[in-house]
Amino acid sequence: MNASRPPIAYTEGKRFAWACIPVSAIVLWLCVAAFREGKTGFFIAGLLLGGWAGVMGIVQFAMNGKAATMSVSDEGVRFADGLFVAFSDMEKITTINPFPNIFGSFLNIVFYVKPDVAVVQAGRSLRRAFCLTTVGGNISMVGKHKMFSFMTPGMRPMSGAKMDQDAILEDLFARFDAVRSH
Repeated sequence: MNASRPPIAYTEGKRFAWACIPVSAIVLWLCVAAFREGKTGFFIAGLLLGGWAGVMGIVQFAMNGKAATMSVSDEGVRFADGLFVAFSDMEKITTINPFPNIFGSFLNIVFYVKPDVAVVQAGRSLRRAFCLTTVGGNISMVGKHKMFSFMTPGMRPMSGAKMDQDAILEDLFARFDAVRSH
């Protein structure tokens, strides 16, 4: 039997903020150009989009690393909203980068849980509107399968050795496979 590993608490990084700040500046500059040309609709849309991107970047910088978004133990995964899902209740885990062409790395982990597992769908929040972590309880029903996703723009351990995205996923899958093999 494998020795128990300590849980790892992960938090969001600043990667998304580094993309939002320049995008915000460019969009606001285009907004001013639209205003000078008398294109009021483009000016308003650009002002809203540029302002939104700027606020996202500032909020991401301000929140960076202050709270755990996901903790992984040998038993399962706990999310910031308190949701805990045991590895024994999961059927499989898949991962994707939903925005591969955007600066920075987004990580979307999809947990497929057994149909009889009770997981409550979470509501929408301001954090989700600003592309901060969309966490557990973001439930989708697809046919007879129940799944939820955890998506974050950059993820890193709160303490301990730094881990890149591949090492984070390797640890997650190793813990999941250890439970599934018993």
